[in-house]
Formats: sequence, structure tokens, C-alpha cells
Amino acid sequence: MEKEKRKFKRFDAYMTIKYQSPGELEVKGVSLSKDLSREGLKMNSNLELKEGTVLDLEINIPDDAKPVHTAAKIMWSHASEGENQGFDHGVRFLMMDPVDKFRVLDYAYNHWLETKINDYSDPEEISEVS
Repeated sequence: MEKEKRKFKRFDAYMTIKYQSPGELEVKGVSLSKDLSREGLKMNSNLELKEGTVLDLEINIPDDAKPVHTAAKIMWSHASEGENQGFDHGVRFLMMDPVDKFRVLDYAYNHWLETKINDYSDPEEISEVS
């Protein structure tokens, strides 16, 4: 069994991400976050973004009027599974205000808790074993 290389837990809490590479107007778009962690996230785009590209991100947390602005660096990029699914990119946060990081992680953690709670059956509805 392959050992997990990740240092931090990942959360599948989807947030809208607007991205743009500073100075490059053609490198911009909108994506959904996936696999969010303390250090970064995974996102998808129609463009193949090169490893090492720096992006300005605007992360929109659901039910929060104030977006989070941060810089991030593309750590890896590859074609998504499936036909015409674009490209997946792993991005690492470069400069994120600690309060903003808390807001993003707090949303992701609470979303994870809600989905984990909903994964379990209602104990009142489980029949007793005779």
C-alpha cells in the first residue's frame, strides 16, 4: 500500500474560484475548488496552466459576502479524467491573510461535518437486532 504524502486533511467543500495570472489577460477564468487543505486546493480549468504559474485567486465562500483574495502557485497540472473535462491543477497558497485562511477552512470543515453527519443513518430508525 502506498504511503499518503499529504500533510493535511483535504475537504471537498466547493467554492467558486476566480483566477487570473497577473499581467496575462488570456490566463483567467472561473473554477470550483476541490480537495481544499491548509496549504492549497485543487481546481479545474479549460486551459492547461503551466507548473510554476502564479495566479491571483478570488475565493467566494457560500453565504459570505466578502470574497477571499490570495496569490497561489500551480504545483502540478494534468488533463482531467473523462473526455473534454479540461485540466486539473494543484495550487499552493502563497500569501493568504490568516483571518481569511480561517474563514475558508472554517467553511470547509463545517461543510465536511454536515456531510459526515448526514452519512449516518438515524439511530431511531435502525431496527434492533434480536
